[in-house]
Amino acid sequence: MGTHSIKEIATSNDRFKLYSLICYPKDLSGCIDFLKTEEISVLNIGKELAVYIDSLEDYSYLNIDVYDYVKKLLDKHKTKMNGNGNDVLAIYNLGILFEPFLELNPTQILREFSKSTAVIIVWEGQTENQDIFHWENKKDKYFLDFSETQIKRLDYAI
Repeated sequence: MGTHSIKEIATSNDRFKLYSLICYPKDLSGCIDFLKTEEISVLNIGKELAVYIDSLEDYSYLNIDVYDYVKKLLDKHKTKMNGNGNDVLAIYNLGILFEPFLELNPTQILREFSKSTAVIIVWEGQTENQDIFHWENKKDKYFLDFSETQIKRLDYAI
């Protein structure tokens, strides 16, 4: 599988442009700072989504509202590295996407978005076979499975 460099992201022509940057929780701010120095937009999706949900007055169509908002949020924050090449977006704090009441499929959302934009998942949890991301105590219940997509690792980049 191997690892890939940040520079490869801008020129990738893969169908799914999915990347991971694995870090320990204590190193999260360093990972985010690194990405920002590379002119990559970094989105705390959990925080943004929580603020949005809190602002809603009516929860009747919560799953549809949140799904649409996630797509708009991802699209709004994507940028080009150094002004050219692929659009790129790094995201972290994905736990809220797994909330059962939201009825989202985080893996599918990210896969679809990665067809048009390179997505870097900054992950603080556990990985299995390099393509499955999970939290240690929720391994069988909440996970991202990119085994059919084959996510590329950027873990040597820092």
